[in-house]
Amino acid sequence: MSFLASLHGRKPTALQLFASYGVGLAAAALTISALGVTWQSILLAVLAIDWCGGVVANSAETVRAWWRERPGLSKAFVVVHLLELPLVYWLAGGGLVFYVFALVLAMKLGVFLLGGKKNAG
Repeated sequence: MSFLASLHGRKPTALQLFASYGVGLAAAALTISALGVTWQSILLAVLAIDWCGGVVANSAETVRAWWRERPGLSKAFVVVHLLELPLVYWLAGGGLVFYVFALVLAMKLGVFLLGGKKNAG
């Protein structure tokens, strides 16, 4: 339950789950569509689910509340995602795909960090 709570909070709504996974799966489909089916694009598609779906999930109050209670884990969350960036660069071969992924990561971390503030609005 703890892992799922970190993704969606303690009591996610159906809309929250649908929106998070819908956006993530759409991003994965676009990644595969743009790059073709290779082992690199499949790994990028998995990251697209995490990063793009994470933008939506991290905007939910239930998720923000869960992470506010764990400030030490919040730092690890940011570090792990930043460490994934060179992997994305390598998998994408640089270029436009990398820059799109970097923008999505910036949005995910931005929403995450703003959500960590108690009175963020």
